[in-house]
Amino acid sequence: AGRKEDACGLLDLAEYAKNRPWWRKVFAPSSGSSAEKYNVATQLVIGGVTGWCTGFIFQKVGKLAATAVGGGFFLLQV
Repeated sequence: AGRKEDACGLLDLAEYAKNRPWWRKVFAPSSGSSAEKYNVATQLVIGGVTGWCTGFIFQKVGKLAATAVGGGFFLLQV
């Protein structure tokens, strides 16, 4: 008749916590990196869509900023 701890196994939480990365402690074990969650094709699609959206937004903001700076310079000349 062994002790109950021998039959069930004993987990040392201090050792377990030392071996886990800090982001796993903060965000829970289910939140791994995207490389662990998604396959390569999905990562390429997500990266492409977010890159296109970022480029589109920066294009619109850049045109607006250039127009504002050029218009301000024009008004200073007048």
